[in-house]
Amino acid sequence: MIVDSRTVPEFRIPGSRSIRVVLDPRLGSYDRATVTVVTIEPGGTTGLHQHTSDEVIYVVSGRGRVTLVDGDVKVERDVEEGFVVVARAGVRHETRNTGGEPLRLYCVFIPPLPVEGYFAEALKLARGLG
Repeated sequence: MIVDSRTVPEFRIPGSRSIRVVLDPRLGSYDRATVTVVTIEPGGTTGLHQHTSDEVIYVVSGRGRVTLVDGDVKVERDVEEGFVVVARAGVRHETRNTGGEPLRLYCVFIPPLPVEGYFAEALKLARGLG
């Protein structure tokens, strides 16, 4: 399978970011993970959050700062093109765009994300239902 992620409809999350659901079991495209492309505008952030899935993030372009909070341990690191971040299930994390250009991320969630929140809206759009 080959997917041009640029053709996937983009769901604009209120604020300064967007998400494209590229692969997901509910799309009938891949049953083992959810794959998204996220764009965060300059000054924007994902906010501190957590998932029930592991998230592997590849920085495609731009500059940012990632925060990981696991219990009492907090790690912060500046990231740019080529960096990989792993946020295990339950680990709170945030990605903030600290540069002047959009921060583009390729995110893989294992196992697939549950259908809720902004992801549910983005998935509906990707399915052509939004």
